[in-house]
Formats: sequence, structure tokens, C-alpha cells
Amino acid sequence: MKKIVNIFLTFVFLLIVAGCIVPTFLSKNIEIHTSRSFNNPISEVFLEFNDLENYGTWGLLINDDSINTRINYFSPYKGEGSSLTWLNKKDTDIGKGEYKILVSSINRYIKSQIIFVETGVVCVEDIYFKSENGMTQVSVRLKTEDFSYFNRIFAYLYATKLEEDLKNSLEKLANKLSKDNSNKELIAGDTEYVDFQGTQLLAIKNETSTNIEDIYKAMHKSLQDITEYLTDSLRYIPTDIKNPIAYYTTFDTINKVAVFYSGYPVKLDAFFPDNDMKIISLPSGKAIFTPINGKVGNLFNSRFILDKYSKENGVKLKSHYWEEYQDYPLSFDDEIKGKAFYLIIE
Repeated sequence: MKKIVNIFLTFVFLLIVAGCIVPTFLSKNIEIHTSRSFNNPISEVFLEFNDLENYGTWGLLINDDSINTRINYFSPYKGEGSSLTWLNKKDTDIGKGEYKILVSSINRYIKSQIIFVETGVVCVEDIYFKSENGMTQVSVRLKTEDFSYFNRIFAYLYATKLEEDLKNSLEKLANKLSKDNSNKELIAGDTEYVDFQGTQLLAIKNETSTNIEDIYKAMHKSLQDITEYLTDSLRYIPTDIKNPIAYYTTFDTINKVAVFYSGYPVKLDAFFPDNDMKIISLPSGKAIFTPINGKVGNLFNSRFILDKYSKENGVKLKSHYWEEYQDYPLSFDDEIKGKAFYLIIE
């Protein structure tokens, strides 16, 4: 009997020694790297991470048991400073946690903090976004804070589960996007981001009131004059003339003054104007846009949509605003289609 007790005590002693020595050879923290391609525009994928009400439908651990998991969202709900908490009393693997966006750079990068309350694990998550041929590549780097010396064995055992949960959450997102809006066509009221390469316009400067009918009449006459010049003097074939553009430099709703250039994209090595026409350049940069689709009388709606979106999502706009039309209507009562753009401050 004594021999058995001695063997047992020796075994316990060895376990204690092992428990003291093994952590020396283990990492102080968990660091996980994974990536995923999505067959969706970059702004659509970014919004899933940046809007926490979206994130709550697929995010890490949160959606494993959506029926029993209670999620609370905290203002501002999107972007930097937004946060949520989750609680599942029935599943200890999900347990209780907190998620907060620390840094948000539109369509580029998100830095967040994840706290798994019951296990005491705190993670910092770096998420990088890159657009590639209409698809979006997302790279995630998840790193825990340093574990104490005697918790490193726990960290080692937890690493595999955490990596698996991360990959599962990205798989859920891929399934969600493929079902919901994969490569969808934007409709009125939607917004998208684009890298605008800049363009050169042959344009006429217009100064009018902010009355939509005054703007329409001035733009219609300017575009008519430029079309005649392109076809009669420069021998353009009408089908080679690109979509007309209105580029606003002033839109003062208080004093009711609008200053804008209306014209067509051109590539001219030399230009000898004999009237009000001139060559201007639209600068390149990251832009936000929304579709134009409606009556001419509602043309200002697109501008207001972008203004509203920028305020709600913390997007800082530059003063460069323009509209590109598929065809400029012949009558004020006609439909008009195209896109409205704002350059943004990144």
C-alpha cells in the first residue's frame, strides 16, 4: 500500500514539475493568421465588418446559437467606437463577450478588440481589405494579450479552437453574401466606393440659381453646343462621344447659387477655343457614388443621399462633386439615369 502511495505521490510531483516547466517552452500568446476571398465588391464586404448590426449575424462565436445568444449594440453602431456585447447562458463555449471597433479606415483596415469574458481571453484583431478583379481579399490577424506564466498551457490548448471559430465565422459571411447580394446591381439609394482615375473634360462653365429647372436649361444648352463642336469641328462620330458630366464647384443652398461645368470626357493634344469652352480636369482619388435613376425634377436627390450617407458613416467629403449621365434628357419631364460622385478624404 505504501508503495502505491509513493508511486502516486511521485506521479503527482512529476505532473507539478511538468506544469512548471512546460509553460517555459510555450508562447505567451496566441497569434492566428487567416484570409478569405469574397466574390463581392470591397465596400459590400467592408460594411459587414464595419456595421456591427451586420457583424452580429455571422461574427466570431456570436451566431453559433442565435436563438439563445442575446446581443446588445452600442452607439454609434458603425465604424470607430461602435461596440456590442453577447451573452449565452446555455452554451459555455459561447458564454459572454465584448467586441469593439478601435480603428476603421474605409475599405482598407479595421482594428478591433474582442474580450471573451468567461475565459479571460483578450484579443486584438487586425483586418485588411484588398480589391482584386472585382473580388475582395480579406486578411485577418488575431493576437491575444500575453497570458500569465501558468496560463500558457491553456493558451496552447485554446489556440486551435479559436482558429477554427474564426474560419467558421468567415465561412458564414461568405454564405451570407453569396445568398444576399453577390455582385448585385446598385439601386437608387445604395452607395458604393470606387477608385476614380480622373478625367479631362471639354466643358462650358454655367452660373445659375439652385433651381433644378434653371440648371437643366443651362446644362442642356452647354451640352448641345459642345456636341456640335465635337461633331462639326473635331469630326467626332456621335457614338464616340462619351457620357456627359456635370462638375459642380459651388452649390450654395443659402444664397441659391450654383456654379458648374457641363461637358464631355475628351483626350485632346491641342485645343484652340473660340468660345466659352475650355479644358478642365477632374482629380483622381477614392470616391463614393450612388445611382441616378428618376425624373429630372428629382436630380438633387442623389446629392442628398451621399451627404446623408457620409454623415451617418463618418465619411469625410471633399468639395469635388460631379454627376455622369447615360444620356442627357431632351425634356425636363424625361427620366434621367447615371451616377453621382463625391471624392472622399481618406
